[in-house]
Amino acid sequence: MARKKKQPVEVRIEIDGLDVTAVPDRHSAEIDRLLEQRGAGSFVFIPLAKLGKKGQRLLDNPAAMRRKKAKLPEVDWYDGELRRRADDSVAPGVLAFDIRRRTAREIAMKVGVNQFIWGTSGAPVEPHDVKIFEDEGGHTWKSWRARAFAGLSDMADSARNIAALPTAVEESQTTMERFWQLVAAVLGAAIVVGAIKAVLSALLGSDESMSWLASIANALFYPFVIPAVLVGIYLRALMQRGAKQARDFTAAEAEQNWIKVAPHLLALWALCWIAIVLLTWLQSVPSANLGLFGRTDGVTTSFIICVWMLLPIAHSHDVETLFKSAFESGITAAVSIFTIKISLFVTNLFTDAVLGLLTSLLPFEIPEWLQQFISSVINFGAEVFFVAVLLGYAWSRTRQQFMRL
Repeated sequence: MARKKKQPVEVRIEIDGLDVTAVPDRHSAEIDRLLEQRGAGSFVFIPLAKLGKKGQRLLDNPAAMRRKKAKLPEVDWYDGELRRRADDSVAPGVLAFDIRRRTAREIAMKVGVNQFIWGTSGAPVEPHDVKIFEDEGGHTWKSWRARAFAGLSDMADSARNIAALPTAVEESQTTMERFWQLVAAVLGAAIVVGAIKAVLSALLGSDESMSWLASIANALFYPFVIPAVLVGIYLRALMQRGAKQARDFTAAEAEQNWIKVAPHLLALWALCWIAIVLLTWLQSVPSANLGLFGRTDGVTTSFIICVWMLLPIAHSHDVETLFKSAFESGITAAVSIFTIKISLFVTNLFTDAVLGLLTSLLPFEIPEWLQQFISSVINFGAEVFFVAVLLGYAWSRTRQQFMRL
């Protein structure tokens, strides 16, 4: 279904005799003068209602307007309006200075609107959605697919730039010494915990009375837990430092900063994967046939869950947002794993059907070992493809939340 084209809008406000007009996605000299006059680094404009009938009703109802404003925090707010140019429809709004975008999102959500306007001196005025996970294209297969392949492309660019890892670490407001300390801590913890889990499994495996302890050990020492927690805490520290900057990045500045720090994040993902391989291998010896990289389905499943666990640990700033973000990440991880399982099941059916057709058409019988080899290659290729697409989607979402665009 075709998307509706957004109608151009503008913000109008008068402060201290200065009449200001700002159009989203355009630079405004009037905004520059206003910020200079107020000695502010940025502004945020929050509409109190949607454009159209809701906006007009609110303008005509002073009591309702007061109730809306009562939801605003105790800072200096200035009355303004959001106007749609096409039909001149108006919605009331309020403007304040030097409010962080994360705080503005919370205020807009409390007021009951889904978008706000933010800007700083010398840069285009930016519209921002209240929901940070919201796709511009909506929740459609096309937008998810586009996001996944955009993420894969961005990961490939970051991999080509991996030689810049020391610079990326410094740009991420840490040091290479601390980065290597994290590497040692994650891999050391994986080896120690994996060995402990293997010993506990051997000791408790035959004791039914201690099965509850074995269940707890499985949950605490499951392969994705250790790297996700340690790397998530590391990322959280970086995010807290970034939140203390003088003002938020503009979208263009955030894009440039992401190019610098992305190799750092890619290295952290690689560290998580190595730790998961170690944990899987150590916890499965000697009964499982692991091959070179451990049981493949266990490693990929754990890595997907680990990647999605990093987000709530790194970005949540209180218990409520931690649980909300963790729930969404958990659902996304479960859907990702289910998608891989279904995709491989369909791939198996298709492969068996094609091999069966070839067997019936060819004048000779295809050896069973060759059929198994072909099936294994197709299955491995399908799993790599589907995992890559899902990780590309996760990378794209991580990029959006990491930079808080």
